[in-house]
Amino acid sequence: MERRSVLVTCGGKWVGMVLALKQALSEVPALAGGRLLVADRDELTPAGCFADARFQVPGINDPDYIDALVELCAREGVCALVPLIDIDMRRLAPAADRFAAVGTHLVSPTVDLVDLCLDKERFHHFCVDAGLSVPRAFSGDDLDEASFPLFFRRRNGFGSIGSGRADTLEEARAALQDAELVFHEFVDAGEVSVDAYINRDGNCTVRVARVRDKVLGGEAQRSHTIDDPATLSLADATIDALAAQGLRGPLNVQMFLSDPRQLIEVNTRLGSCTVLSNAATGGRLLRSLLSECAGGTADGDRDDYQRDLWIYRYTGDVFHAGPQPVRFSPARTEHPVEFVE
Repeated sequence: MERRSVLVTCGGKWVGMVLALKQALSEVPALAGGRLLVADRDELTPAGCFADARFQVPGINDPDYIDALVELCAREGVCALVPLIDIDMRRLAPAADRFAAVGTHLVSPTVDLVDLCLDKERFHHFCVDAGLSVPRAFSGDDLDEASFPLFFRRRNGFGSIGSGRADTLEEARAALQDAELVFHEFVDAGEVSVDAYINRDGNCTVRVARVRDKVLGGEAQRSHTIDDPATLSLADATIDALAAQGLRGPLNVQMFLSDPRQLIEVNTRLGSCTVLSNAATGGRLLRSLLSECAGGTADGDRDDYQRDLWIYRYTGDVFHAGPQPVRFSPARTEHPVEFVE
């Protein structure tokens, strides 16, 4: 079976990403005629309604999750499997060889690199060793040495869940009772993200800086692209350091707009607002990803992107009678989606 389709897992409400991937799919000759598929534990999701077909699979933590996805990839001719959330990557990365055995490329780094970037304490030590600028960090054992306020996050948390500010030593110690946390000095500055792509040769071919103008639940709702030498310099150093460790594919570098710039974290996946960076490169970011999944090449100048391009993400509505979608707002113009039980 020819493998021309792309499968997005845990699509949820990521309609913009599904539409952008569908467009990229149509522009990669090796994948001509392929379909954009969405798999989710819910029978109906907004993203699934805008895909070419949607499939219901067990939840991420279900023992049968991987088996169901492998079978789906084999049956539906999936060339590329694209996870969009951190906990999904952590679950899928150890099964990369199983997907490869049925001809499907999992868009994910190795297990070790996924863990490196998800484990905030380990990532901080990596940055210090690589000479990358980060806020001063404190463990729960050395809080007595800290100057307050401090910002804290779960060591293996996602988004902004479990994050907060501690203004006193007592508040910091109280927060430690609920989870394993990492603390760093509080940085009073805005945030900037850099979406990038590292090709299979280890070269960064896409690198787009964008300010996170409004963030809700860890996701940018408003963002715009910028040309800022300080941001791009730290991003390049971070990207090159991770590429030297073997990282390939998409990544998102987040940092404070402080002076000097300081790293927050790196996500080794597509972000929900990567659609802005994809648009700023004329679609080159997602075309690069899908082209390499299909055995092609990905080249380009990392500085080639549109500056001062803005995005304002908004909420749409899907009306459905039971599991059957009946109306969309904004209206969907594509052919009806197929649902396979």
